[in-house]
Amino acid sequence: MNRAATFAKNLFFPKRCPYCGAVQGFAPVCDCADALERIRLIGWIARADAGGRGLKYLKGIIGCYRYRNPIRRGIHRMKFSGAKGAAEFFGEEMAQQVARVLPGIRFDAVIPVPSTRGEIRERGYDVPLLMARRIAASLEIPLWDDILKKSRETRRQHTLSLEERRENLKGAFAVQNSDRLRRSRVLLCDDISTSGSTLEECAKPLKRAGAAEVWGIVLACTPRG
Repeated sequence: MNRAATFAKNLFFPKRCPYCGAVQGFAPVCDCADALERIRLIGWIARADAGGRGLKYLKGIIGCYRYRNPIRRGIHRMKFSGAKGAAEFFGEEMAQQVARVLPGIRFDAVIPVPSTRGEIRERGYDVPLLMARRIAASLEIPLWDDILKKSRETRRQHTLSLEERRENLKGAFAVQNSDRLRRSRVLLCDDISTSGSTLEECAKPLKRAGAAEVWGIVLACTPRG
């Protein structure tokens, strides 16, 4: 693409910060960069064998950031303001965090946490699936988006208390095409982990279907301690 075409593209379709939505113009970063460094989780991981969140079915949860601004703004833009393109950007960050935190570990596939039909209908896209696609491409592993399904519709987690979240998701996920899961090590992908309930409920049928290890990867979380 020549300079004139590049200029025209940036003029009519300017780059925007995936977190705050501000037009970046020709600059590589915006004012969110400094704030991101303050909430970045360097090498953070909650492990089942280290008392992490009372995990039973998950081997561990890998997080990239604490759930504070500007990450909070970025996730809200992606989920509620049509910023679909941010999902790929965030997915790349998540892939890099997996490689940094678990160097040398090879995963057999990445599996997105299933969205409700209402969420997909309202947004027009599936957030965890878009993130998982980017993670799979970056880590050069398969995307298994036909393994984990919602067996029933659930209320939205962010509107519920901690105890209600656990009850809301019990038995909500089921496995199909389980032959691929046997002795596999998989990544479960979601945007946020607050209590760990969603990832745990997803990991349960995966483990019972034969997965050897199930790890969670999220963009943002609320780590304890």
